[in-house]
Amino acid sequence: MKITPNGAAGGEVTGSCYLIETDQARVVVDCGMFQGSRGADDLNRRPPIDDVNAIDAVVITHAHLDHTGRIPVLVKAGYEGPIFATSATLDLMMIILEDSARIQVSDNERTNRKRRRAGEDPLEPLYDEDDVTPVRGLTREIRVGSPIDVAPGIVAKFFEAGHMLGSTSIEFTITENGKTKTVVFSGDLGPADRPVLKDFAHVPNADLVFMESTYGDRNHRPYEKTVEEFEAIVRKVHAAKGKILVPTFAVGRSQ
Repeated sequence: MKITPNGAAGGEVTGSCYLIETDQARVVVDCGMFQGSRGADDLNRRPPIDDVNAIDAVVITHAHLDHTGRIPVLVKAGYEGPIFATSATLDLMMIILEDSARIQVSDNERTNRKRRRAGEDPLEPLYDEDDVTPVRGLTREIRVGSPIDVAPGIVAKFFEAGHMLGSTSIEFTITENGKTKTVVFSGDLGPADRPVLKDFAHVPNADLVFMESTYGDRNHRPYEKTVEEFEAIVRKVHAAKGKILVPTFAVGRSQ
């Protein structure tokens, strides 16, 4: 068994993508877009996985763009296999990818205006809405807690992750050459006691864990303290007859 990270590793937070390889299967775990860094566009334009025709399945932890944003690139390159995720993740993923495609086209037009003024050749957008459409036909809904065969010798079981609607951690039971190993990908984990989401589940056993650790070196204050602070600000501004703007991610934290 071989597992290769193709993003969200080595100091890079975005672009989550792993390739699991055995002697009889290849499975991709997440296929996210690089965001925020100076070289993100160049990274996104590289094929996320070599030889997409040899991939048996794509398995998605949750819908955020840094975990799904390069799926249209994979499909555009020729991938025609199944894409497994929860129902909520698949629904949100399609909305996010369609929005991303519109942004790709708009940003690309702006970039090309600058390139033309500089005498440079125009670039194609990373993908457009026509490239997103075929993704829907490849999606396969899974149920949390129910094991599913995703490829020869590879069984996936999904657990609640508490990060956003539909988010999961994934336990892979991988059998190769008569030996079985359990590999867990945590996905992004949310805090407990959220008003809308279920708490993240504890995966009981693993031989190897790939852990999300964006905030792993920080101590978070209790959620109640954040609510109290927010309430105090709202009351203060309301008393002053002011206005409140709350900048936040459109998908996940807004809800």
